[in-house]
Amino acid sequence: MKTYLITLLALFLSTVNIQAQEEKEHGHDDHLSILISEYMDFKNALVADDFEKAHKHISKFSEEVKSNDEMNEHNEHQEKHKAHHTKMLAAVETATASKNIEELRSSLEGITLELVKAVENQGYDKSALYVQFCPMANNGKGGKWMSDKEKIQNPYLGQKMHKCGTTVKTIN
Repeated sequence: MKTYLITLLALFLSTVNIQAQEEKEHGHDDHLSILISEYMDFKNALVADDFEKAHKHISKFSEEVKSNDEMNEHNEHQEKHKAHHTKMLAAVETATASKNIEELRSSLEGITLELVKAVENQGYDKSALYVQFCPMANNGKGGKWMSDKEKIQNPYLGQKMHKCGTTVKTIN
Protein backbone atom coordinates (compact mmCIF):
# COMPACT_ATOMS: atom_id res chain seq x y z
CA MET A 1 0.00 0.00 0.00
CA LYS A 2 2.82 2.40 0.89
CA THR A 3 4.57 1.74 -2.45
CA TYR A 4 1.28 2.31 -4.25
CA LEU A 5 0.76 5.69 -2.54
CA ILE A 6 4.33 6.79 -3.27
CA THR A 7 3.94 5.81 -6.93
CA LEU A 8 0.62 7.61 -7.13
CA LEU A 9 2.10 10.73 -5.50
CA ALA A 10 5.09 10.69 -7.89
CA LEU A 11 2.77 10.37 -10.87
CA PHE A 12 0.64 13.25 -9.60
CA LEU A 13 3.66 15.51 -9.03
CA SER A 14 5.11 14.80 -12.48
CA THR A 15 1.74 15.60 -14.06
CA VAL A 16 1.56 18.88 -12.15
CA ASN A 17 5.13 19.73 -13.21
CA ILE A 18 4.35 19.02 -16.89
CA GLN A 19 1.20 21.18 -16.70
CA ALA A 20 3.13 24.01 -15.05
CA GLN A 21 5.80 23.87 -17.76
CA GLU A 22 3.14 23.95 -20.50
CA GLU A 23 1.48 26.96 -18.84
CA LYS A 24 4.83 28.80 -18.73
CA GLU A 25 5.45 28.12 -22.39
CA HIS A 26 1.90 29.11 -23.26
CA GLY A 27 2.32 32.29 -21.21
CA HIS A 28 5.48 33.09 -23.13
CA ASP A 29 3.69 32.70 -26.46
CA ASP A 30 0.90 34.93 -25.17
CA HIS A 31 3.45 37.56 -24.15
CA LEU A 32 4.93 37.70 -27.64
CA SER A 33 1.46 37.75 -29.23
CA ILE A 34 0.44 40.71 -27.05
CA LEU A 35 3.64 42.57 -27.94
CA ILE A 36 3.11 41.99 -31.66
CA SER A 37 -0.56 42.99 -31.48
CA GLU A 38 0.16 46.24 -29.61
CA TYR A 39 3.12 46.97 -31.90
CA MET A 40 0.90 46.55 -34.99
CA ASP A 41 -1.74 48.85 -33.52
CA PHE A 42 0.99 51.37 -32.65
CA LYS A 43 2.46 51.17 -36.16
CA ASN A 44 -0.97 51.48 -37.80
CA ALA A 45 -1.78 54.56 -35.72
CA LEU A 46 1.48 56.15 -36.92
CA VAL A 47 0.47 55.35 -40.52
CA ALA A 48 -2.81 57.17 -39.85
CA ASP A 49 -1.00 60.14 -38.19
CA ASP A 50 -2.96 59.49 -34.97
CA PHE A 51 -0.71 60.51 -32.05
CA GLU A 52 -3.23 59.75 -29.29
CA LYS A 53 -3.94 56.22 -30.52
CA ALA A 54 -0.23 55.53 -31.18
CA HIS A 55 0.69 56.73 -27.69
CA LYS A 56 -2.04 54.56 -26.14
CA HIS A 57 -0.76 51.43 -27.89
CA ILE A 58 2.92 52.05 -27.19
CA SER A 59 1.99 52.54 -23.53
CA LYS A 60 0.26 49.14 -23.50
CA PHE A 61 3.25 47.65 -25.33
CA SER A 62 5.55 49.18 -22.70
CA GLU A 63 3.47 47.76 -19.84
CA GLU A 64 3.72 44.29 -21.37
CA VAL A 65 7.50 44.61 -21.84
CA LYS A 66 7.95 45.73 -18.23
CA SER A 67 5.56 43.23 -16.65
CA ASN A 68 6.76 40.05 -18.29
CA ASP A 69 10.36 38.98 -17.92
CA GLU A 70 9.72 35.23 -17.94
CA MET A 71 12.33 34.59 -20.61
CA ASN A 72 14.87 34.24 -17.83
CA GLU A 73 13.34 30.81 -17.17
CA HIS A 74 14.05 29.60 -20.71
CA ASN A 75 17.75 28.73 -20.56
CA GLU A 76 18.29 28.18 -24.28
CA HIS A 77 17.27 31.76 -25.07
CA GLN A 78 18.26 33.49 -21.83
CA GLU A 79 21.39 35.31 -23.01
CA LYS A 80 19.81 36.53 -26.24
CA HIS A 81 16.80 37.74 -24.30
CA LYS A 82 18.84 39.67 -21.76
CA ALA A 83 20.69 41.49 -24.52
CA HIS A 84 17.64 42.71 -26.40
CA HIS A 85 15.30 43.13 -23.40
CA THR A 86 17.48 45.87 -21.90
CA LYS A 87 17.53 47.74 -25.23
CA MET A 88 13.78 47.26 -25.61
CA LEU A 89 13.16 48.76 -22.17
CA ALA A 90 15.20 51.84 -23.10
CA ALA A 91 13.36 52.21 -26.42
CA VAL A 92 9.90 52.01 -24.86
CA GLU A 93 10.87 54.48 -22.14
CA THR A 94 11.78 56.98 -24.86
CA ALA A 95 8.58 56.26 -26.78
CA THR A 96 6.22 56.61 -23.82
CA ALA A 97 7.81 59.95 -22.93
CA SER A 98 7.10 61.31 -26.43
CA LYS A 99 5.17 64.57 -26.63
CA ASN A 100 4.29 64.44 -30.33
CA ILE A 101 4.03 62.08 -33.27
CA GLU A 102 7.50 62.89 -34.61
CA GLU A 103 9.08 61.82 -31.32
CA LEU A 104 7.03 58.61 -31.42
CA ARG A 105 8.16 57.95 -34.97
CA SER A 106 11.80 58.45 -34.02
CA SER A 107 11.44 55.72 -31.36
CA LEU A 108 10.00 53.20 -33.83
CA GLU A 109 13.36 52.03 -35.20
CA GLY A 110 14.75 50.91 -31.82
CA ILE A 111 11.55 49.16 -30.82
CA THR A 112 11.32 47.44 -34.20
CA LEU A 113 14.90 46.15 -34.16
CA GLU A 114 14.47 44.63 -30.70
CA LEU A 115 11.05 43.13 -31.45
CA VAL A 116 12.40 41.54 -34.64
CA LYS A 117 15.21 40.00 -32.57
CA ALA A 118 12.66 38.67 -30.08
CA VAL A 119 10.53 37.14 -32.84
CA GLU A 120 13.54 35.54 -34.51
CA ASN A 121 14.93 34.30 -31.19
CA GLN A 122 11.69 32.94 -29.79
CA GLY A 123 9.82 32.03 -32.95
CA TYR A 124 6.36 33.15 -33.96
CA ASP A 125 4.09 30.88 -35.93
CA LYS A 126 0.76 32.72 -35.83
CA SER A 127 1.27 34.48 -39.18
CA ALA A 128 3.97 35.78 -41.49
CA LEU A 129 5.57 39.04 -40.45
CA TYR A 130 7.31 41.43 -42.83
CA VAL A 131 10.27 43.65 -42.04
CA GLN A 132 9.95 46.73 -44.21
CA PHE A 133 12.25 49.65 -44.87
CA CYS A 134 11.93 53.28 -45.96
CA PRO A 135 15.14 54.99 -47.09
CA MET A 136 13.64 58.44 -46.48
CA ALA A 137 12.76 57.88 -42.81
CA ASN A 138 14.76 59.40 -39.96
CA ASN A 139 16.00 62.37 -41.99
CA GLY A 140 17.32 60.21 -44.82
CA LYS A 141 19.04 57.64 -42.59
CA GLY A 142 16.26 55.15 -43.27
CA GLY A 143 14.13 53.15 -40.91
CA LYS A 144 12.68 49.69 -40.54
CA TRP A 145 9.33 48.60 -39.23
CA MET A 146 7.48 45.32 -38.94
CA SER A 147 4.10 44.63 -40.51
CA ASP A 148 1.63 41.78 -40.59
CA LYS A 149 0.73 42.77 -44.17
CA GLU A 150 2.95 42.65 -47.22
CA LYS A 151 1.44 45.87 -48.58
CA ILE A 152 3.57 48.87 -47.62
CA GLN A 153 2.01 51.30 -45.16
CA ASN A 154 4.77 53.59 -43.97
CA PRO A 155 4.57 54.62 -40.29
CA TYR A 156 7.49 57.03 -40.57
CA LEU A 157 5.95 59.30 -43.18
CA GLY A 158 2.30 58.62 -42.40
CA GLN A 159 -0.24 59.85 -44.89
CA LYS A 160 2.29 62.09 -46.64
CA MET A 161 3.98 59.09 -48.26
CA HIS A 162 2.33 56.00 -46.81
CA LYS A 163 3.36 53.76 -49.75
CA CYS A 164 7.08 54.57 -49.58
CA GLY A 165 9.20 51.55 -48.73
CA THR A 166 10.02 47.94 -49.54
CA THR A 167 9.83 44.58 -47.82
CA VAL A 168 13.36 43.48 -46.89
CA LYS A 169 12.61 40.26 -44.99
CA THR A 170 9.75 37.87 -44.31
CA ILE A 171 9.62 36.06 -40.97
CA ASN A 172 7.47 32.90 -40.94
